[in-house]
Amino acid sequence: MAFTDAQTRLLSGKLNRRHVRTREVQGQTLSYVEGWHVIAEANRIFGFEGWDREIVWCQCVWEDGRRDPRACAYAARVRIRVRAGDVIISREGSGVGHGMGATLGEAHESALKEAETDAMKRALMTFGNLFGLALYDKDQRGVRGKVAHDLDKDRLSWTVLSADGRVIAKCSDPRSFCSRLRQVITACSDGVLLRRLWNNNEAIVEALRACQPDLTTKKGVHFASVLERVFEVQLDKFTVGIPVSAIEMLAIDKSALAISAPRRVRDEEHLQMVATLPCLVCARAPSQAHHLRFAQLRALGRKVSDEWAVPLCNLHHRALHDAGNEETWWREQGIDARAEAERLWRERRTPAETAPRPLSASGGVEPPILDSGSAVETPAMVSANCAERRA
Repeated sequence: MAFTDAQTRLLSGKLNRRHVRTREVQGQTLSYVEGWHVIAEANRIFGFEGWDREIVWCQCVWEDGRRDPRACAYAARVRIRVRAGDVIISREGSGVGHGMGATLGEAHESALKEAETDAMKRALMTFGNLFGLALYDKDQRGVRGKVAHDLDKDRLSWTVLSADGRVIAKCSDPRSFCSRLRQVITACSDGVLLRRLWNNNEAIVEALRACQPDLTTKKGVHFASVLERVFEVQLDKFTVGIPVSAIEMLAIDKSALAISAPRRVRDEEHLQMVATLPCLVCARAPSQAHHLRFAQLRALGRKVSDEWAVPLCNLHHRALHDAGNEETWWREQGIDARAEAERLWRERRTPAETAPRPLSASGGVEPPILDSGSAVETPAMVSANCAERRA
């Protein structure tokens, strides 16, 4: 026998259900195992030097450089070689990957990686249940563990709420919910009511992103992101006519208020720098800048500050979003992502810009301590200063 007795026992075992992921495709729930888990299982069973993979063929089968974001698709064939004693076992698998990005280069990179991973999983699947073979059985008899309760279908209610919390509509499916909420947002004629409306429905929008990851437009934009954009555009209509310079001069740093709120810094250069670093989990490069969603409180559908960004490869970036609970995922990886983000931000900024300020009980930053002779500007004083500048 080519494999050892220990390897044979492992290959004959069942797949643990906690490694099974699901996604919705055209109304059907599909089960799958993630690419990083398949690689980890191959290393555990065959050994780090006991197997290798090779792309024997790949081709771009579709490309669209006119749309935004750019998109393309690849087909690939991967050969897996496993060394079992003096015998080399060879298996092959085919896969297809679809990629999108701001540039064609990013789209091609994403599509090729996805096609390679898909083909690799199909090749390794022939070695048994642990690599996903059990998922091809409708009854999944090769999977051990109970089926997790489906929160999306059984518990989540697609209900649109008004600004004062009243039920406007109870929708039967996520698409109807999105359509109805979009109509309500665009029909709102008051900025204060619009904010209250969004606050009442924001939790369901976030649940939509988590429970329906494949609910996207033809351009690949998730419906939750579309709703956030509609809300922001509608909110901007109520500030038309106010000069941008005046808004900037009258802007208040909410992190310095007595009841503070987290700062949300936007720094495109910092995100580009983070994306050039190797992945925190596997050290692959290039990476993507991932925002740590648990680092700050959510606010009106906005991302956390860019200072809370860390590098993740496409494979682990997708695995994190599939995991759901981000803090638990990072603990399982044994990585203090918050500390890594602080380090990257501190290394790139000047000491004056990164001087830490203590956190308040509300999770924001404490206001600066004023000397006895310091004066606090009132709104009237700010308006007077703005008038002097314009003069």
